[in-house]
Amino acid sequence: MKAPVYSGRTDTGQVRPHNEDSFALAPELGVAIVADGMGAHAAGEVASQMAVDVGLAILRQTAGVPARDRLDTALQAAHGSILEKAGSSTRYQGMGTTVVATLIEGSTLTHAHVGDSRLYRFRRGQLEALTRDHSLQQEFVDQGHYSAEEAREKVARNILTRALGLESSLRVDIGSTALQSGDRYLLCSDGLYEMVNDAEIASWLARGLKGDACCEALVELANARGGRDNITVVLIDIP
Repeated sequence: MKAPVYSGRTDTGQVRPHNEDSFALAPELGVAIVADGMGAHAAGEVASQMAVDVGLAILRQTAGVPARDRLDTALQAAHGSILEKAGSSTRYQGMGTTVVATLIEGSTLTHAHVGDSRLYRFRRGQLEALTRDHSLQQEFVDQGHYSAEEAREKVARNILTRALGLESSLRVDIGSTALQSGDRYLLCSDGLYEMVNDAEIASWLARGLKGDACCEALVELANARGGRDNITVVLIDIP
């Protein structure tokens, strides 16, 4: 299998004064990470950048360790660093971040996430979410109180049930999928999918645009729809 092709783009959007999203691409490691920070006084920017930097550093140091353990260790380390930083100053108090990370080894993509940043797989014209949001909205849907559409209307979208820095302990969701030629994997913050629905994302991924152009087009569409949040899009193409 040829080497995957990585692309990414982040944008402040049309409403927020600054960008609290961060992302990293490390093709030599087979790694992509997207984080969406939260916290006053721009502390969200600090939290998301720490998630990316600490996570990437741990993944660099753990070559040879099973992929699931590498990702869990990386996110746990980032979580610990964010908690420590948050306790060091009132400026950083209460900061946190979502994160979604992927690690490709051979013909397998392993993914880990906390919060509501997502990973999608686009395969043979079909778009599927490989992650499940850790949010109050999703909990109400899972418990059968509302349909997904009802939950979007009745439950605040930004209430997270899990995030790095939110509580002392952290549970990371980890999964894996076998790669197939032609797959496209999309990592994104909620600034994309809250503005652009899954059918529209699938439509753009199906057009055959190269990674950079496709990321750019999706960010532009989210901005055209109002860009109410920061927007980050990362695309991994499997030749």
